[in-house]
Amino acid sequence: MAIWISSACCASADVLWLRGGERLVGKILSEEAHQVVFDSQNLGKTTIPRRRIERIERDGTALSPAAPPTPASPAPSVTNSPPEFHPWMGLPLEKTRFDWIQLKSGEWLKGHMKSLQDEKLEFDSEELDFREFDWEDIHMVYLPGLNSVWFGDHEIALGSVFVTTNEVRVVGLTTNVFSRSELVAVTPTGKKERNNWSAKVSAGLTLRSGNVNQADANAHVTIDRRTPSTHLSFDYLGNYAMTEGDETVNNHRVAVQFDYFLSRRLFVRVPFIEYYRDPLQNLAHRLTIGGGVGYDFIKNRRVEWNFTAGPAYQRNWHESVGPGENDQQGALALVLGSQLDVELTKRIDFIAELRSQLTSREVGETTYHGAATLEFNIHKRLDLDLSFIWDRVSNPKTDASGVTPKQDDFRLIVALGVDF
Repeated sequence: MAIWISSACCASADVLWLRGGERLVGKILSEEAHQVVFDSQNLGKTTIPRRRIERIERDGTALSPAAPPTPASPAPSVTNSPPEFHPWMGLPLEKTRFDWIQLKSGEWLKGHMKSLQDEKLEFDSEELDFREFDWEDIHMVYLPGLNSVWFGDHEIALGSVFVTTNEVRVVGLTTNVFSRSELVAVTPTGKKERNNWSAKVSAGLTLRSGNVNQADANAHVTIDRRTPSTHLSFDYLGNYAMTEGDETVNNHRVAVQFDYFLSRRLFVRVPFIEYYRDPLQNLAHRLTIGGGVGYDFIKNRRVEWNFTAGPAYQRNWHESVGPGENDQQGALALVLGSQLDVELTKRIDFIAELRSQLTSREVGETTYHGAATLEFNIHKRLDLDLSFIWDRVSNPKTDASGVTPKQDDFRLIVALGVDF
């Protein structure tokens, strides 16, 4: 049984003490013989089996969170044996094989931290499974294992990590103390490679019969690998529609890019690769390969906005062309892009992207791709996505029958997405 020194910050709240030492603060919604349904400020509605509950405090009066350490406070020792805990951290007596975090609501969670970057902390709780928290909702962190800690412009320290409201203490061969505002990322040393990866798959399907027989399908796949200094991303977007047996939409876009951060905001993008296919636009294939530089104008917990620019080479293969014309053209291009990611609420995100490729008239002149998406989180890993997609070719190629495709394509997509 763990001994606790600090308590929650909210008065008149129910407190669940779990057998593993974790503590939840909120309101009991219902109780049954084998489980308790609990509403936590940060964790939301959670069902806890009775066998995991040590005791329940109803409408307990909570104390304020533990005070931050003073400069004279002794640094914790790093051992593999059960440590003598340190009052200045306000943490429980517990073996060092677990990480601990305290939320601003006063709740304590025990488990293993996966990563801290981009103002998000990923934590695998011993009792409550995987969770992601906004960094501003974290009050204290205790990571007794070996960690890589990134400060400012990639200054790295190695050791155990102790975070309070205003400072970060890294205890290794030496003890380093930094301001919490300088902290960029924390990565457990020796963690499994798969923890760097995340993915999302969304799909939508509409079938209509009767006066009009119509089928619409779309799929969107994103795969990301993130470290404190790099970001590799893969993005696929496909759309297909058929009306009365005639194909009315059939396009596919694949984009791969790798970003390396030179500082907290400045990054280089090498390579950038995009493949696009839309036979109805008389594009059998379009391939763009290039690179560039980017800068995060805004990068905080709720808003990220960046801009990228760089040279590229673009080549088009057309489905058909007029007599005597070449069905392939290639030219240099300038690729400009911008992406905005806004957390509107805890459960609603807005993501907007605009990319343009400026090139010669023979290969389409200027092309544009824009996407705006509202993501509604309806369950832990399940989203409802509402997206508006815009594609434009300023100078579409006339096909062999003399038909010139329209310059603009617009699509409104509703899809269910699953995060991995």
